[in-house]
Amino acid sequence: MTEEIKFSVLVSLFNWIQKSKTSSQKRSKFRKFLDTYCKPSDYFVAVRLIIPSLDRERGSYGLKESVLATCLIDALGISRDAPDAVRLLNWRKGGTAKAGVNAGNFSLIAAEVLQRRQGMASGGLTIKELNDLLDRLATSENRGEKTSVLSTLIQKTNAQEMKWVIRIILKDLKLGMSERSIFQEFHPDAEDLFNVTCDLKLVCEKLRDRHQRHKRQDIEVGKAVRPQLAMRISDVNAAWKKLHGKDVVAECKFDGDRIQIHKNGTEIHYYSRNFLDHSEYVHAMSDLIVQNILVDKCILDGEMLVWDTSLNRFAEFGSNQEIAKAAREGLDSHRQLCYVAFDVLYVGDTSVIHQSLKERHELLKKVVRPLKGRLEVLVPEGGLNVHRPSGEPSWSIVVHAAADVERFFKETVENRDEGIVLKDLESKWEPGDRSGKWLKLKPEYIRAGSGRFLQA
Repeated sequence: MTEEIKFSVLVSLFNWIQKSKTSSQKRSKFRKFLDTYCKPSDYFVAVRLIIPSLDRERGSYGLKESVLATCLIDALGISRDAPDAVRLLNWRKGGTAKAGVNAGNFSLIAAEVLQRRQGMASGGLTIKELNDLLDRLATSENRGEKTSVLSTLIQKTNAQEMKWVIRIILKDLKLGMSERSIFQEFHPDAEDLFNVTCDLKLVCEKLRDRHQRHKRQDIEVGKAVRPQLAMRISDVNAAWKKLHGKDVVAECKFDGDRIQIHKNGTEIHYYSRNFLDHSEYVHAMSDLIVQNILVDKCILDGEMLVWDTSLNRFAEFGSNQEIAKAAREGLDSHRQLCYVAFDVLYVGDTSVIHQSLKERHELLKKVVRPLKGRLEVLVPEGGLNVHRPSGEPSWSIVVHAAADVERFFKETVENRDEGIVLKDLESKWEPGDRSGKWLKLKPEYIRAGSGRFLQA
């Protein structure tokens, strides 16, 4: 069984892929591993370790580098002021001593520290044992429990293996191989299926035979969909050139949580761009969603923000969780959650992602009944534009020339400080797409790209 494979075999795969120079070599190594060591019925137990960032079966570990460093120090039983502890805590600089080539790479700094304590002998950890321990790590409720799991992992691995365990925990293996390449080598339909389900386990179970094609699946209410993404662009002229000849809408880029709202009767889900269901929004928003989305089944794409009723404007980003908690506890506040819908993906019993953005905007206006400061619609005509304070620019407009984009960009940045998104009004909504149908322009992109504003 795949689960009985030693983790050291997977580590060898990681090392081979990392050393391989071409994409075809990397893909070949991955395919050979699957064919040699994995039973098709057990693909998921291995694949979830190879692309951990896409595994939603396991919850969050709650371990970024700083907390992970503290847990490792405790697991190793070293003093917080010992040189190795300082190295782990100050991993960005490589510690207080000579920085070394590994400064800024936490897993390599950790491997150096562990090398002196673990040695080269493997403890024989299997893939099943690793998955079980990672499950325990994700469900641990406090730092002490997490430290205990890490201590067990250290006992069952060597420093080289532990380096890769740390990368799995941080969900960044640094293989130099894209998710797309892994999906394409696994099965020609794997990326399509993942994009519309965000379910890695389902992909592994449905696509066991890479020679048997899978009929393209449409999106479903209640299953997270990989969001359409905007391509970063550093110059107004370049943006307009890319969209030249198309009908284009320019929108204010909101600084909030990108959230898909899935409504199925009174059942509401709030999926983030990482396909996690943010149930903390239920208390503050779900009744309002049920009452003001005028169809039984619907998927909206938009941003969850905070509206300040005392200032009559959106608040700065960062207080969403705090406001959600206050609403759940019944605390009064002049700040409230507000969802701004800028797209609709599903209406009634039908996916509408194959319709143009222009058509979807019209559907959005019919499907959502706006409520100022709570539920808004971002469209060029009407919607949020109606509520803007006097003297402020529109939130969304149709642009006809590069000069229109430049003007809207300057006005938006001066008033709202984030940037703009440009969208082809004839484009369909494509999960996971970043091909340039949507473009994002922010002041820091222009500075980084040494672009220049157009002269009026």
